[in-house]
Amino acid sequence: MKVEATPDGCMNARQFLNDRSLCPRWRLCPGCEKVRAKRNQFKIAKRLEYDLDWAQEADIPLKVGVLTTTLPGKESWIRQASLGEQYSYLTERRTMSGYTGWHSMRGLNTKLKEWGISGGSHYLEFTNKGTTWNTHMHSILVGFEDDWQVPLKETTKQLEWNNDLTMKLQTEKLENKTRSNKRILEPLGLGRLYTLDIASDDELASIARYSAKVEYVTKPVKVPEGKMADVTNFLAGGYEHGKERSGHGRHLPRLARPFGDWMKNGPERRYA
Repeated sequence: MKVEATPDGCMNARQFLNDRSLCPRWRLCPGCEKVRAKRNQFKIAKRLEYDLDWAQEADIPLKVGVLTTTLPGKESWIRQASLGEQYSYLTERRTMSGYTGWHSMRGLNTKLKEWGISGGSHYLEFTNKGTTWNTHMHSILVGFEDDWQVPLKETTKQLEWNNDLTMKLQTEKLENKTRSNKRILEPLGLGRLYTLDIASDDELASIARYSAKVEYVTKPVKVPEGKMADVTNFLAGGYEHGKERSGHGRHLPRLARPFGDWMKNGPERRYA
C-alpha cells in the first residue's frame, strides 16, 4: 500500500504511514481523506482475503458482489432534502410489513440475510450537482454460493472469447450498466435503479484484481463546489433525523456500516 506520509494540502506532518492522527481539518482535508480511503481499501481487501481463504480451506465456494443503491426518484420529497436528512433516511431503523421489530438500513440488512448474504459493509457516498444532494450506497456482499439467492440480476455484461495461445475460453467484463427493479427495491424506500457486479472467478483468484471494486466503494469524501459549510456541519454531526442540532448532542455520521459476519468479534474483525 503506497501512501504519501504527508500528502499535499495536509496540515499534519506524519512521520510514518500508520500514523492514524488527522490534521485540524479532519475529513475536510484532501490529504487525510486519501490516506483514510487507502487504509479502508486495504482493510476490505484483507477481510475478503480472510473470507476467501477460510472458504477455500472448508471447500465451500464463496460469492462476492458490489451492489449500488440510491434514493427514490425525483418525484420523492427526499430528493430535495438536506444532506443530513438523506443520510438519516438511508440509515434509519424502521418497521416492515410482515416482520416484527425494527430493521436497520431501511430493512435492507434483513433482506440481505434472507437472500443468503452472510456479511459485508455499506459505504455511503454523497454528490451534489446544482441544488440537490444525491446520497447513495455501495454495498459489498459476501455469501456462500449455495446460499446466494439475491433476486437482482447482475448488471455487468461479459464478453467471452477464445485465447489462441492457451486454447482456453476467456471472460472479459464490459461496462456496468444500470438496471431497474421496482418490485424489490421500492418497498424498502429505495430507488428502483441499481447496479450489481458479481466478482468473476479470475477476480476472486487474486484480491489484487478486485482492488478496483474495493477502491470504487471507498472513495475519499469530496466537497462539492460551494457546499463546504453544508458538508462541514454534516460531518461534525450537526443533524438529527435531518434537523440541525448543536452542542453535546452531536453524533458523527458513520459512512462505513458493516453488517452480518463483518460485525462479529474474532481475528477477522480488525479487517471489517
